[in-house]
Formats: sequence, structure tokens, C-alpha cells
Amino acid sequence: MNVQPARQRRSLKYIRLAAFLAGQVANVARIEMTAEEIEDLVGEKLPPGAKFPSWWRNDVRKMHARAWLTAGWEVDGFDPGGEGVVFVRRSAP
Repeated sequence: MNVQPARQRRSLKYIRLAAFLAGQVANVARIEMTAEEIEDLVGEKLPPGAKFPSWWRNDVRKMHARAWLTAGWEVDGFDPGGEGVVFVRRSAP
């Protein structure tokens, strides 16, 4: 039995979020998204840990955070009720 496709899907699911963020026009500096909107983008429910601020840290070691960081964005705010996340465009170094 080959488990590679499932592993590949898990590692690639946040690419849709990265593509959405990367595709924003240059003058968009802030995006608020609900958990439901993010789930629609990635094609499945967010994990239970996404209800906690720690999941939304801008930590490049985390696969899901690498998606928004690589796209040039970072999380600037999180609603502890899990209803919303604020992404802001990262400034150029």
C-alpha cells in the first residue's frame, strides 16, 4: 500500500493559502480572513490547534506558517475565538 499521496497532500495543502496571499495586488497590505475562508482555500478543516494563538505564530519551522511567510505575509492578529486571522504584508528587508 502506497501512503505517499496522502503525505504529499498534507505537505502541500497550505500552498493554496500561500498562492492566495501571494496573488494579492501590491497595494493590499492587510487581509482579514475567517477560519471558514481559510478552510475553503485549503480544502479541509483546520486542525484543532488552530483555535489557539500559538498555531498562528510566524514560525518558519511550521509547515502552515511557512505558507504565509514564503508568500510575503505574516499573521498580525488572531481572534481567540477562532473566528478570524489578520495577515499583513511583510516589509522588505
